[in-house]
Amino acid sequence: MVFPGHFSRGCLRCRQRKVKCDETRPSCRRCLIYGKPCTGYTDQFQFRHRSSPASVVAAAGAVSTQECTQEQGSKGPRRRSPQQPGVAARAGEQRQRRKQQPIPSLLPPTSPRQEQQQTVENGRLSRALPRAPDPCYDHVSLFYFIHRFVTPNREDGFPGHLSFLPTLYDSHSHGLLEASTLSVAQMAAYNKFGGEKFRVQSYENYSRAIRMLQNLLQSEEEAKDDKVITSVLLLCMLNDISGERPGGPREHAPGLYYLVEKRGPEQIATSQGAELLFLALIRLHVYSFLNDDDTYVDPGTIATAWGAFNPLLRALGMMSKTLVLRHKLLSRSAQLDVEEQVSVIQTCSETLDDFHLWDVEAADYWHSMFKGRGSPTALGQVASGTTHYDVETACTIILIRSARLILLVSMITYHYQQEQWGGGIGTTLDEYLPFLEMDVAAVIDDILATVPYALGDVGQGGLPGTVPHDGAAAIVIVQSIRLVSSCAYVTPEQNMKAMEILARLNGGIGIRAAVAVGEDNIGKTRWAQEQISLRSWINPGVGWSPSSAEDTLSPVVATPPQCTVTGSVQDGSPVLDFGYMVGS
Repeated sequence: MVFPGHFSRGCLRCRQRKVKCDETRPSCRRCLIYGKPCTGYTDQFQFRHRSSPASVVAAAGAVSTQECTQEQGSKGPRRRSPQQPGVAARAGEQRQRRKQQPIPSLLPPTSPRQEQQQTVENGRLSRALPRAPDPCYDHVSLFYFIHRFVTPNREDGFPGHLSFLPTLYDSHSHGLLEASTLSVAQMAAYNKFGGEKFRVQSYENYSRAIRMLQNLLQSEEEAKDDKVITSVLLLCMLNDISGERPGGPREHAPGLYYLVEKRGPEQIATSQGAELLFLALIRLHVYSFLNDDDTYVDPGTIATAWGAFNPLLRALGMMSKTLVLRHKLLSRSAQLDVEEQVSVIQTCSETLDDFHLWDVEAADYWHSMFKGRGSPTALGQVASGTTHYDVETACTIILIRSARLILLVSMITYHYQQEQWGGGIGTTLDEYLPFLEMDVAAVIDDILATVPYALGDVGQGGLPGTVPHDGAAAIVIVQSIRLVSSCAYVTPEQNMKAMEILARLNGGIGIRAAVAVGEDNIGKTRWAQEQISLRSWINPGVGWSPSSAEDTLSPVVATPPQCTVTGSVQDGSPVLDFGYMVGS
């Protein structure tokens, strides 16, 4: 009978599993998806013979002659020869014994460094099966990184976390994006699986990406490419995953600022460009906060100028404005007279009111633009559990609440500094202080209550859920959780919850930057030093508590007071009027 097809060219494991192999070399992707290392292809095997060359040649010739004879015999017509009953019985017993004997495994041993040898008895050729080739470190790390740290593209225009990366990445290219992706992917795989080779290759790809980036930035046209800014974001992400200098002075903020400014407002015209802008501004805000430098908060004023048309950009604009106001309030280099300080406090109050209005307007925008997503709610309502939030919306709420927390605590710190050291507007913020402290408590509760939604722990209907890409959300919110854990107003229960989240982000997901404040460079920042001073200024038992404030207003419906200047500066002290709007 003529052989109707062709011999399989697939790898050994796919042939054993009887599935179609994609024949990718040096290792099959189907095996990686299956979760097992590819054992390689038969034409890749290299045999090692320990016999003398002459005996090997002679034995190989004998075996080849025997195999050729059997093959020629098998091609001829088969005739049924009459068999005696005894012969047939013995043949049946031999077949039965062969069925009962275990089939020798072709799989490699557990350790890839061991070699499995099969010795042919009666002096025949000693054949050694080669060890399986090492699994491709690039493919393993890429599969894990894309699976866990990249959000799926839902195609509704809502910014995710590198959702476009699978379409930009070219496995046949060795460009800047590919080197940057491999660098962060291999470091993520090292944190998850171990293996020194992952870490070494990560640093090698990082060095290669830096060299290519320096060459590409010399051309303005090439610098505007989406692949370039994506590569810079990936290199920034590497610092978070490795835990080395996250947000430190050697961060890529100047280069990122340059790229965003060069790309201009037209980058928000596409969903991919808008997502890149969103991620770049978040990264710049983190850098500016940790380094107390508002130079890079809003490149080209894109978020501020275009925020009127898009609540997402408006949220980024308010984050930028918060960092600028904080710098003016507390920076020693910003020498303000009394009138300028009053103006800054007035702007801070207006910004707090903008945060409140954003919660209302964003809800309407979400309902009209993003079907199927939970919309943002007012301050203090997240913990009620009445609304289910998708991962991306939950991350957005955490980011906007974090900026609100920074502004609130900065105003409180400014008040205590003026009270302790004198000067400025004195104690005129005393009436405002209880409401600021109340909002701080509500903001911290909202952030911690939103984390389970961001990490996919809560499904529809409040049921337990899970998402494979929890690392994408973790990268976005890690600095917000560290902010909460370091706040002077955090309660022991809130701090314990924040530390549990950080432990999960660090040990479970592999983000080494998820450590408590004081264990790295953030402990040396002005924020950390301010919280130490603030704790010493806050007297035990003083400050807002739910029991003492329930009779006057509800933290859910109350909004920050509007601070307005009703008069000029008299006798060195400004005349301020604090009104409190309830339910507005």
